This record gives sequence, structure tokens and C-alpha cells, in this order.
Amino acid sequence: MSHHDHKRFDSTLDRIEQAILPNLSRLLHQVLESAAQARAGVDAEEHAAGLRGTARKVAQLTDLVAMVTRRA
Repeated sequence: MSHHDHKRFDSTLDRIEQAILPNLSRLLHQVLESAAQARAGVDAEEHAAGLRGTARKVAQLTDLVAMVTRRA
């Protein structure tokens, strides 16, 4: 990897950190909040659906990171 490519790769990773990591933090916070509010046997399916949605968002962000790092 040339010096220029390495700098470009570092720049790309910095943008990922700034754009994606705060979203991951927010999503993980939502998971914890959902778990804290769950009432066993009462609304488990509603919370499970919310967690599945959060998991889809995390998967999308993971795919985006993989795509960006492949380009760099």
C-alpha cells in the first residue's frame, strides 16, 4: 500500500468513526432501554420486534463499513 493509499484509508476510517460509531452507540442504548422496560410475558414480542429492527440496522451499518473499507 502506497503512502497516499494509506493516508486515504486512514481518512476513510476517520469518516466511518465520525458517521457510524455514534449510530452504533445509539442503537446499543436502545437495546439496553428495551431490555430494561420489558415485562416478562406481557410485551416480550413487542420488545423482540424492536430488537430485531435494531439488529437489522446494525447489520446495515456493518455492511456499509465493509463496503467502504473495501473501496479504500
